[in-house]
Amino acid sequence: MSNPIKYYFACTSPWSYLGLDGLVKIGSKYGRDIALIPTDVGRTWAETGAGRSLAQRPEVLQSYRLIELPRWGEWRGVPINAEPKHFPAPFLLSSNVIIAAGQTGADILGVTRALMRGCWVDELNIGDPDEVAAILDRLGLDGAALVTAADSEAVTMELQFNTDEALADKAWSVPCIVVDDELFFGQDRLEMIDWRLSGGNS
Repeated sequence: MSNPIKYYFACTSPWSYLGLDGLVKIGSKYGRDIALIPTDVGRTWAETGAGRSLAQRPEVLQSYRLIELPRWGEWRGVPINAEPKHFPAPFLLSSNVIIAAGQTGADILGVTRALMRGCWVDELNIGDPDEVAAILDRLGLDGAALVTAADSEAVTMELQFNTDEALADKAWSVPCIVVDDELFFGQDRLEMIDWRLSGGNS
């Protein structure tokens, strides 16, 4: 596979979770890799002025989200708990652990899936170092070492680079998907991405 599709995401975003496997299937269908790119979503919100935390959104949007999440879960065939025990959890640890795992050559798709499922299905706290280490241990990785590495300068620099790249691509929140320099926002654009890759008008 070549010419990767970029996936800017955070594990603590339910929409990133709902879109992940569908995008992987689309990539496989068209022979395209998926570049998993954790970003500093707080920074993209701040620098673009185009996003805000859930607690800062109007009540009507917070309520509607609780309708949409289970509905999209059913539509995608993806299990999801719309109100997990440990949400909101800080995004930084899970993002940095994924980067640290990638720097060791580990399967970051597997790591990302496990962390997302931990948050959105298994009622785990992916903002807690011990719980994150345990998730990684179950994948056969050295969880404690990766959690320690998550604080390293190399990981911090890669997260900064990822976020610079996201901003250059005009991404303002997560998930944002870039296909051949064309930006798509949200997991609800997967069908449109499939259409575009099939030869849909550009």
